[in-house]
Amino acid sequence: MLTIYLALMICTALPVLALQTGLGAEFLAWLVFGLILVKAMLLVDHFMEMRHAPKGWRFAAQAWAPVVVAVIAGFHAVS
Repeated sequence: MLTIYLALMICTALPVLALQTGLGAEFLAWLVFGLILVKAMLLVDHFMEMRHAPKGWRFAAQAWAPVVVAVIAGFHAVS
């Protein structure tokens, strides 16, 4: 469980550290989009304890993140 907490903390801190190094906003946006997917999978599997749930329920719980990221990334790419 500690490794999951550490992974989530790293996923939260990584964009801040990347911003402080001076990376561009475009890279940071895509970094955040990718980290959202990682964090969503970790949260669903470990904190919602759906690791052993039926595949359909697990998929339904994890599917929201890619859909939301795709919609936001689509708006980001257009603007």
